[in-house]
Amino acid sequence: MGVMGAMGLDEIGVSVIIPCYNQGEYLLDAIASVEDCFYAPLELIIVNDGSTEPLTLEVLDYLQKQQYQLIHQSNQGLATARNVGIKSAQGKYILPLDADNKIRLNYIIKGIDILDQFPRVGVVYGDVEFMGDRTGIWQVPDFEPTRLLEGNYIDACAIFRKTLWQDSGGYDPNIPDKLGFEDWDLWLSALEKGWEFYHIPEVLFDYRVRANSMVTRCLIPENQEKLIRYLRTKHKILYSKYKNLL
Repeated sequence: MGVMGAMGLDEIGVSVIIPCYNQGEYLLDAIASVEDCFYAPLELIIVNDGSTEPLTLEVLDYLQKQQYQLIHQSNQGLATARNVGIKSAQGKYILPLDADNKIRLNYIIKGIDILDQFPRVGVVYGDVEFMGDRTGIWQVPDFEPTRLLEGNYIDACAIFRKTLWQDSGGYDPNIPDKLGFEDWDLWLSALEKGWEFYHIPEVLFDYRVRANSMVTRCLIPENQEKLIRYLRTKHKILYSKYKNLL
């Protein structure tokens, strides 16, 4: 079940990486959304980031018995979990999917099509429909470097080249207090390396809003200030390049 379809590992187009920390109640829905895509040369890797919650452990045990590809590690945070999964991935393109979110049927096909057509495009992203504690559609803006420098608007659930992840040094596990923004940091690193971003203007994944999520903790003003200060220091050359436009 780790690799769907009859194609060999050397022919995998996309590796979907699902980190999971105590999100067992949603995990099967996330997996089902991937399997519904009917894209044969696809690899699915689930990274158990030290889950302790009983239902999650039961779901992970079920998936293990069904021969899904699982990686187990002690709890090290989202950045490390994604990095571990991507390092093991055989696909040339990567799609991170949080365990409580879902992707739409055409996301993978459309993302691959763009990346195959445009070699300088490193990241493909789409619009979002919220679920859970919030509903509605977010029409994500087209890419603009200065907008990205001011704040992140591209969710981690984007399709990108594995070479981009390698060029950019992967997700940063040293983000202060593991509070998030790993995806924003990766996009800033990719921009520094000259990669281009492509926006598909349609809803391509569903994002679950939960009161106790990491995003909620990131938005606490003192946490946000700490994170932004860290990123602006790390990417000071990039910010200096665009300082007259900010």
